[in-house]
Amino acid sequence: MTLKKQLQKLVERLTNTHIFRVLPRGVDFAHDIANSLPMYRVDVVFDVGANEGQSAKRYLDRFPGSHIYCFEPVCDTFHRLEDNLKGNDRVLCFQIALGSSKGKGKMVLKGTSDLFFLSGQSQETPVNEDVTTEEVDIVTLDEFCLARKINQISYLKIDTEGGDLEVLRGADGMLAGQRIDLVEVEAGMNPGNKRHVPFEDLKKYLESRRYFLFGVYEQINEFPANEPHLRRTNSVFISSRMIETNRSGTETSA
Repeated sequence: MTLKKQLQKLVERLTNTHIFRVLPRGVDFAHDIANSLPMYRVDVVFDVGANEGQSAKRYLDRFPGSHIYCFEPVCDTFHRLEDNLKGNDRVLCFQIALGSSKGKGKMVLKGTSDLFFLSGQSQETPVNEDVTTEEVDIVTLDEFCLARKINQISYLKIDTEGGDLEVLRGADGMLAGQRIDLVEVEAGMNPGNKRHVPFEDLKKYLESRRYFLFGVYEQINEFPANEPHLRRTNSVFISSRMIETNRSGTETSA
């Protein structure tokens, strides 16, 4: 055993940790994209459910040169999003929700801002009259892209607390045309989770559009009940076009 290996084993034993030579898949999505798609450059990112800009800041750091479109419908949260990202010309913020059809919706302002959701999408306890709500505008992703002349999205992240499948349904044209390269959705991982769309439903929908599971990230247990089984994950799917392009070794970018 080399001295380096001996030191590694000693550190692992003293700290009760394991040192990986290569970061395991499923820990860092940007690392996995770079490792699995070495010729690919992320250009356009859609951050649906941007909240206060936490994800957008990460994309700015991990995807140099990319342009980020942030969608956050709740007024106060949107203003915090703008403040947190002001001065960055790679970011555009829109105070709208994305869904399966154009219209008006009612955001339920229950809990912290990252837990707000559109009424009628979550399967949790029905909203009562005592809960604060806010009317918001809803458009489809297809309509937005058509109006903005956006032909290709590199990375679509959806975090809408139960509305992820509705967002995908409103992006059916872009998905059918393989014009979104990678899709991240927040998936429920057990039948008792009534907040998030079941993983099986999202997988079935995306596979029918020729998108296949790329990786599973942020595995969260059932913390509300302090139970060990999975509550939700962030699941990333990749288009068959990207799979074929990577197989042929052709350099790609959105």
